[in-house]
Amino acid sequence: MSPKLALATVILALSLATSYSAVPIQNGTSAVTPLPVRANTRYFRVNTPFFRAAQFPNQRYFVFNSRQVTFFEAWHLCASIGLRLASVNSAEDDAALKLALRAAGSNQVGPWWIAGTDLGKTGHFVWITTMKPLGYRTGYSNFAPGEPNNAGGVEHCVEAGWPSGTLWNDKNCEARRRYVCETYNSEYC
Repeated sequence: MSPKLALATVILALSLATSYSAVPIQNGTSAVTPLPVRANTRYFRVNTPFFRAAQFPNQRYFVFNSRQVTFFEAWHLCASIGLRLASVNSAEDDAALKLALRAAGSNQVGPWWIAGTDLGKTGHFVWITTMKPLGYRTGYSNFAPGEPNNAGGVEHCVEAGWPSGTLWNDKNCEARRRYVCETYNSEYC
């Protein structure tokens, strides 16, 4: 394991320990869920860009173009504002993602981090937000031709918008990208 990947794993573990709680599920194991986030605090207001989710309750995807971050930073930033890194489970989801990207700025081009990763087992991609395989229940995948290819043996996170549109590519998790978050809703799982 590379030092950067080891560091990312430690950061992920610490983040989970400090931002998440374990909730029992049917088979006696625990599911990790985010702790509640209050949108109105003395430090944040609902009308800031980070809390557009509170202003648009029927919107699913929220595009963050203001800064480029690593995959794990994107995952943590989404969770810190009560959202999660985006998953795309169907052609309908992809159409909604395209609309959100267009609404975020027509001059913005990808790529953006979404929630796919194969860090658990190379070649077996799951949504980090639900731990369900990409295409769970639907078989949907939107990888660009020839992807995923794990170039250099270090591409374990999924970006959308490469080489264009909303096509997916596997990328080194330490690369810096803009990112897309989504609201929590059991129908998206």
